[in-house]
Amino acid sequence: MSKAILFDLDNTLILFDEVKFFKAYIRRVAPIMSDLVSPHILWRLVLNATKAVLHNNGDLTNREVFYHIFSQGLGEQTEEIWNRFQRFYETEFEHLKSLVTANKGVYDIFADLLTRGIKIVIASNPFWPSLAMEKRMSWAGIRKEQVNLITHLENMHFCKPRLEYYQEICQKIGTNPEDCLMIGDDPYNDMVAGRIGMKTFLVTDSLKIQNPLRMISKKIGFGKGKERVQPDYSGPLIQVQEILPIFN
Repeated sequence: MSKAILFDLDNTLILFDEVKFFKAYIRRVAPIMSDLVSPHILWRLVLNATKAVLHNNGDLTNREVFYHIFSQGLGEQTEEIWNRFQRFYETEFEHLKSLVTANKGVYDIFADLLTRGIKIVIASNPFWPSLAMEKRMSWAGIRKEQVNLITHLENMHFCKPRLEYYQEICQKIGTNPEDCLMIGDDPYNDMVAGRIGMKTFLVTDSLKIQNPLRMISKKIGFGKGKERVQPDYSGPLIQVQEILPIFN
């Protein structure tokens, strides 16, 4: 079996203030929904749909769950709502890039991995469509051609911290959990991968962000009330290069 490294994206490969980012996101996306809903209600719909995706049991894709919940009561077909969001990601989403910085070491780590033949997965919690994920990856200097899998709304049936999320990734890339390393900043949602046999690396860079508020995650309930899982490794992202020879 070939080995694989899974990278979380938010506050792992890219660093940002969650509250500032999502406030700006709603301000940008609100105009495309202005004939249907106010910005305040829009935010509530996004949160409710995201919560539904978080509890997806695998019968539907995350995309089907999100847009079914989001579209309820708007008087629009799910596909029309999807198309509106797609236009937003094509035309407006890039304006949010200024709120994000690439973490130190991303370029060197990916350059190193591409010479080692290790599979690369962008294992961000799959609440974003593929188009948005590709743009967000580009903010870290990563191209979709460089990775073997990107988890997103359309191709996943589970979310973190469900173990099925990590199992689904292994099935898609044809690799055993024991041959994977999960790298992320969340002590529970990312490190829980260790429970199915993956090695884990807890990235600590986001702790240095001034006022790293996580109100959005708390509202949605990521890892709420769950016991943290002890990582195998911990430190800034740049230190991942130090363990690559061991992992390889």
